[in-house]
Amino acid sequence: MKKLLTTIAIVLASLTLALNLASCEGRQKFDFTNVNSIADLNGAVIGAQTGTFHLDALKDQTKGVTVKEYGDFTQLLTALNSGVIDGYVAEEPTAYAVTAQDSNLTYLHLKNNDTGFTATASDTGIAVAFATGSEYVARVNEILAGISEETRTALMQQAVALSADPDTEAGSPVLVSSNEVLPEAATLKIAMECAYAPFNWSQTTAANGAVKISNSGNSFYANGYDVQIAKYIAAELGMNLEIYAEEWESLITGVQAGTYTGIIAGMSPTAEREEEVDFTECYYNSNLVIIYKK
Repeated sequence: MKKLLTTIAIVLASLTLALNLASCEGRQKFDFTNVNSIADLNGAVIGAQTGTFHLDALKDQTKGVTVKEYGDFTQLLTALNSGVIDGYVAEEPTAYAVTAQDSNLTYLHLKNNDTGFTATASDTGIAVAFATGSEYVARVNEILAGISEETRTALMQQAVALSADPDTEAGSPVLVSSNEVLPEAATLKIAMECAYAPFNWSQTTAANGAVKISNSGNSFYANGYDVQIAKYIAAELGMNLEIYAEEWESLITGVQAGTYTGIIAGMSPTAEREEEVDFTECYYNSNLVIIYKK
């Protein structure tokens, strides 16, 4: 009986997969040629990451759009390449990174509050999150204030370039750096997905200033814009840095539980999240875009 049930389960799984593939093959691809605003997305199937402003904006501000949500950006990219979705919402730097690595992809440049999504600076900015009432917020704000807009822009450009071949040493110095910290100093435990280039990603070597992912069993390193900002903040605080890879939906609960000191993960300080954690000032701002296949 057990063998029979297992066989039936395998057959059903195969049938479901076949039906999904057939559905994708039979679905007409959405034409982005004449899309000039989100009002022109009627009929498209667009994805976004669970628990993000991207998803909320997609659901609340578009009409005639089929919305699909995925756990992370790797899943979104897979869904796009397989034809399950026509495009997905991301920040502009993410579009820079994925289109540089795949010439078959491009993106819809929709300016916030003009032709694109209605969004505040908090909705599309990214900030460091700490537990409610944390003394780190004020201290980190002072540190971030010392990083000029020019440096932030240049650092993002550097992160985009490095994300294309992260394990190859580029030979370029990191654009934000600070003094080394004594080994016996306290530790700043920072959580991020390590899967959201160019903000943060995983790689197999320590090339280009990457940091070992503490919960990866010494197998992977983290790098990206968020990682370099985290390194700078930790050094300026006189603390050692530990990076932890965590699923997006578990980041805030991890900080609330005291497992991590803070979150530096391309996270926007939305009003809903501010009820759960405290945020610093934003350390980067960008427009939302829709990434799609040419």
